[in-house]
Amino acid sequence: MLRPAAAYSAGKARDPKAAAALLGAVAEAGGNQELKAAYAAFLTLGPTMRISLLSSIEILDNQPLVTDLGEVIEKDLRMLAPRGQAAIARERLEGWWWPRVCKALMANPAESISVLEVEGKLDDIRDGLKRDVLVADQEHVDPTTDEIADYEGRPFVRQLKVIGVGETRIEYAKRDYYRAFTQRSKWVREHLVFDGEIAKYELTLIEEWQPRFQQIRDKIGDRKKTDEGCRQAGQELYSWVEADARFPFRTVSQRFLTVGSYHILANDLRVGWHPDYETACVAEEV
Repeated sequence: MLRPAAAYSAGKARDPKAAAALLGAVAEAGGNQELKAAYAAFLTLGPTMRISLLSSIEILDNQPLVTDLGEVIEKDLRMLAPRGQAAIARERLEGWWWPRVCKALMANPAESISVLEVEGKLDDIRDGLKRDVLVADQEHVDPTTDEIADYEGRPFVRQLKVIGVGETRIEYAKRDYYRAFTQRSKWVREHLVFDGEIAKYELTLIEEWQPRFQQIRDKIGDRKKTDEGCRQAGQELYSWVEADARFPFRTVSQRFLTVGSYHILANDLRVGWHPDYETACVAEEV
């Protein structure tokens, strides 16, 4: 009775009037007590209003349950998304669709959403999931208070304290560490990075750090090595990381990823800022 007009064969058509009579009988019988309020609301409408209401409703029967909808959408998206990324494509499509529907419904007059607009969004999602494209979505995510507190005793924080970095910059460092760590972990979970790709990126960072680190060691020399001189040299090297070190990970060149990845390396003592960072960091811990 209330299917879309195109669903009916020749000689049959929608019949809101018959549907109103049927639903009125059901409401008056009141069999389902959980729908008591809905029955009452429907019965308060006059016959003309009931038919008008049902005329604006289309029933799409034999459709998937809400609990199965995600799987159905992912199945349809498998030809669009790279292997193993149908779930990500669905999440991005749903993330765009629900706000877009709300905007269309709230517009006055109500808007329609064209097939071309949906196809355009699907093209964007497909392009964003290409193997050579990475999306950095952790750039403005902040760690919780507990996570900040947990970082306090980590080697990368001790390294900064050894060279006299101020507390505010240390807070920035914790934030960059968190963002880089969560971003890289997310890419790994979603199978967006190749085997060994992160290790290769870290090797690039280390090899960029090595000559600069040796420069500060040569600059201060053994004879002039004082605590203050070492701190100043370490500050100079770390300032390069903060302000100038920008090495892209494939297509991603955001600051937080390079700086945060350096802190991840510093946390494992694979890089450092103080000329004697390995021993100085241990001394600081004690």
